Amino acid sequence: MRLSHLIWRSGSLLKEMCYVDDKVSKVAWLNRSNIIFAGQDKWSLDPRVDLVTKGQLEYSLRIQKVDVYDEGAYTCSIQTKQQPKTSQVYLIVQGE
Repeated sequence: MRLSHLIWRSGSLLKEMCYVDDKVSKVAWLNRSNIIFAGQDKWSLDPRVDLVTKGQLEYSLRIQKVDVYDEGAYTCSIQTKQQPKTSQVYLIVQGE
């Protein structure tokens, strides 16, 4: 698991990258243990949040007009044939 911290300016666009390979069977984005995306299915009701995919290798989360309510831990969870893997980032939002 990779843990990193992002400091982002309020009102800006955030794109958190998550890369997968062809051995991945399932993938999801979570925020504070709440599912945002499971595969291509959006569970979040927030219209500012969407998924960016390029082929089968990128599964990135994009949040438009980031604000302090977006602050917290975001996790990209990947299920492979061998074992699950996660990549986590903690978002810190600063004023404009």
